[in-house]
Amino acid sequence: MNQVAFEYLGEYLDLLLDVICVVDPAHKITYISPGAERVFGYTPAEMIGHNMFEFVHPDDRENTQQTAAIVNAGGDIIEFENRYRHKDGHTVNLHWSARWSERDQMRIGVARDITLQKRYFAEREELIAKLENMALHDPLTRLPNRALLYDRIATTQARVSRDGNSMGVLYLDLDNFKIINDERGHAQGDLLLQAVAKAMEQAVRATDTVARLGGDEFVVLLDGITAIEQLEEVAKKLQNALNAMAMEPMAASIGGLLISDHQLTIDQMLHLADQAMYQAKRKGGGQLVIGSATQC
Repeated sequence: MNQVAFEYLGEYLDLLLDVICVVDPAHKITYISPGAERVFGYTPAEMIGHNMFEFVHPDDRENTQQTAAIVNAGGDIIEFENRYRHKDGHTVNLHWSARWSERDQMRIGVARDITLQKRYFAEREELIAKLENMALHDPLTRLPNRALLYDRIATTQARVSRDGNSMGVLYLDLDNFKIINDERGHAQGDLLLQAVAKAMEQAVRATDTVARLGGDEFVVLLDGITAIEQLEEVAKKLQNALNAMAMEPMAASIGGLLISDHQLTIDQMLHLADQAMYQAKRKGGGQLVIGSATQC
């Protein structure tokens, strides 16, 4: 379509929400429809005669150049997305439909502004991720909750079973937390639980999982533990971390379990570790009892 034809249709093209752009082989804009000002912030007069890459987002220039070369080579209509810089500096997301005009020796493209659509989907994905995170984490301490703990135990159990290895579980109950919570109030109790969660996470490896089951009960999943001595070492680190808390030195009754019998269900594992924890509590608190993974 020649310039005369575009001028003839000019009074109608300004009704289009999309932008029609005609570019020569050297990427110089020879025509752009009135909608350009709405999308790019520039009037057509400000864009015509300029290289289109002056307006393309710097991070998208290389990919856009490659796509332009494909369009210039002829063939089917090509659809792609890229970003442009608006006159006021913000980024505009565009969806293009483009083809090469052999008769006019020009690249013709139609651009649709999908900035709001992109933003909507990004916010939607962010909300979904946030909701998924909330569903799998304790709202007070931000530690994994029971659902996420079960998932990680199942994943770890499947892997160590396949490799012929073992894993460890520590079940912790804070000693005297109820007394502190009743005397100082739930607000202080919540702060204390948050401090406990932070201290416990710092005391274990990044590959381990510290989860809160509720109240003052926590579970630590230990990957790659092969000996009771390793369980005892981690339990000691946890006790030391709790004892050293600046807010309120704490102690915990801990039940440990070294698991090599991978026929146990997750509920059975936690039940055995819980039983060992109560044995530790009956000893006066601040103790560790290693349970047997063969007694269900």
